[in-house]
Amino acid sequence: MALENFSERMSRILLFAPLYRLRARKLQRKDGTETTAMELGLMTLLFFFDHMLDGRKDAGIRELAGFLQSETNSQLSEHFSDYEKLARDIVQAFRPPTGRRNAEPFLDWSGKQERTAEFSYLKADKVDVASNAQYYVLDEQGLELVFATKEYFNEYQLSINQLILRKQLEKGQFTLALRQVEEMRLDVETLHGRIVRIRREIHRSIVSEETLARYRKIVRDLNDRLKSEEDQFKELKSFIGETKRRIHDNIDQDPVRDALDNILLVEQRLDAVHGKHRSLLQLGIELGTSALAAAEEALYFSGIDSFNFDNDVTNRFFATPLPLTASRRLIEPFLPVSKASIWSPLDIFAPQRLERFEREDRAEDFPDAELTKGDSAEAKANLRRHYRTIVDDLLAFLGEGTTTTLQAFLEYEDGHRPAALKEKQFYIFWMILHRRQSIFFDEDHLGEDSPYRDIAIEHPELAALAADFAPGICERPGFTISNMTIEVTRNHGHFGKNGLPRV
Repeated sequence: MALENFSERMSRILLFAPLYRLRARKLQRKDGTETTAMELGLMTLLFFFDHMLDGRKDAGIRELAGFLQSETNSQLSEHFSDYEKLARDIVQAFRPPTGRRNAEPFLDWSGKQERTAEFSYLKADKVDVASNAQYYVLDEQGLELVFATKEYFNEYQLSINQLILRKQLEKGQFTLALRQVEEMRLDVETLHGRIVRIRREIHRSIVSEETLARYRKIVRDLNDRLKSEEDQFKELKSFIGETKRRIHDNIDQDPVRDALDNILLVEQRLDAVHGKHRSLLQLGIELGTSALAAAEEALYFSGIDSFNFDNDVTNRFFATPLPLTASRRLIEPFLPVSKASIWSPLDIFAPQRLERFEREDRAEDFPDAELTKGDSAEAKANLRRHYRTIVDDLLAFLGEGTTTTLQAFLEYEDGHRPAALKEKQFYIFWMILHRRQSIFFDEDHLGEDSPYRDIAIEHPELAALAADFAPGICERPGFTISNMTIEVTRNHGHFGKNGLPRV
């Protein structure tokens, strides 16, 4: 079919959408010529990619601004603040300030329906509360976009890196080989995230036999590629062993001694990557057996759960005039079968019918965002007012202090405002804060629809609110939540536009 995989191909094209949006922004050089922010957008992706290769996690707005100023030789501006603003705008192009994914709608002509491709290029990493700095790392689509600029498919990235590493070892380029091993490590981590995502999709997205067959093919192709990569790892290990023995035979030469140290380092790091890849091979095997079998069983039981005898059989049989043959075929599967008057001891080895006596509880999904476009203005205002009341009580409890625990605050609320402990949204507020690690109450982080905007306006002295893990469980009637440490950061009265605090 000509339009087969049309939706997937469109998603790959729309992967470049942020770069083309940046291309519309014109920048003026000091010599009077013009350029676009598209080139700086690609430089930004390569900046975060280089930090991932080196294992550094200090890539933030200030660091990116310094990188752009250095690489452009200050041709766009002499002021660091201008580069800092430009870096923030570029980061927001890849990671919208709303916290939601980049969404690109398109028409899937193969399925004749509107679809939306969602991408996550950058994700928040750690936060430095002392300097109010947020650090970022490349997300899955960010890595995919970097790899796509090298003109080969991301699915075969690890295999291609294995071939490149082989050529580098043959030429004795051990320094480049070490960097190639680091790229392979990132490929393995990306592949691990993809396997985890496929496992989740299998458990929640299989609703028909066609979907189950499609995931079976995905898992089968994934395992075939993992096995092929495993064979390549074994060949690389054998080749490195031969190279090491050849270098060891000429150990008297000084340059060869350095080569031996380098080849040993390559071997050590490649073994670590190979170990992680072997765990992926085991995960892929489990994905093809236990996960798909559990999904198939869940599909079977969901059919049983959705079957209604009265509606699907009885009402149709009596309410619809059917021919005698059609009526017989409708009720025949539910008629008792003939029973033999004898019993064979071999029947104990026959397949047994499995019945599920207990239904699994369906846990409520944790919300990805507090507010959606479908919420009414009244609902949004109620949520902002509710969150502001929680922070009012927290600041009243802390006084001049800055740190407490959720357990201590719950005990305070139990005597001050016990009705709050019976509301579900009270606990969702702390769960979302713990997941985000920190919330900044300044004009760069809060949009017009932010549920925390009333907090910033009511308490302009508040700069950030952070939460981290603490041992213990907080038990309340009808609710259970993990304990956490809560830290409040104040900005000492510095304000920006719109009455919001400025960090």
